[in-house]
Amino acid sequence: MESKLVQGQQAPPEYLPLPSLECIEVPKIFDWVLKTTQIVDESTVDSDCLPLPLSFRIEARVLDVNCEEKVGSTRENVVVTIGGRPVTLQRVVLRKFGTYEVTIINTGVTPNVIHCRFTKSFLRFEKVLLCAPPGTDIDCHIVPEATTIDVLDIVNNTFVNVDIVICQSIQVKATVKMMVEAELCQPRAEIPIPESPCVVTFPQQCPDVFPGAPYPFP
Repeated sequence: MESKLVQGQQAPPEYLPLPSLECIEVPKIFDWVLKTTQIVDESTVDSDCLPLPLSFRIEARVLDVNCEEKVGSTRENVVVTIGGRPVTLQRVVLRKFGTYEVTIINTGVTPNVIHCRFTKSFLRFEKVLLCAPPGTDIDCHIVPEATTIDVLDIVNNTFVNVDIVICQSIQVKATVKMMVEAELCQPRAEIPIPESPCVVTFPQQCPDVFPGAPYPFP
């Protein structure tokens, strides 16, 4: 079999076969979308927070958000027109759930102090069109950097309304076997860790004074 030198290798050179057809098993992405979902949620002020201060402000932060295909749901086929041609996609039901934290701060005192804090869970379902044929899995990943929460208002000092914006990376995947042209991999040469040399030093001497003449010895 013909062989060639792999570029960049250290001596002694290693030789590998030329590219050949290889069968590999990899996750294939059938579809991938970024989707933003807005959720307006209402939470009841915890009884431990009542009565509320005369002057206060409300802050909220998302603690966790998760996304998955609804268990037991059916993917319905939907025919849409793309580029003037009919394309069959699947309507997938996604389940989003998580928790957020509400903090009520007493602004009537200096410095401001936390009056109370409580958490609230939320759950929402939504449908999205994907290329998700039978045998594929839905991988819904929340992008935390793009997920936000804002306090809208408080109603009758009883209900806190928040606006949650969730950014989702939704992929449709399945493990498939593929035939590719490839070369077999080989470990690279180890790179040694630079070390400081071990050197013995002596104090500077005065040869003109000691051992003195005659030098060199007769």
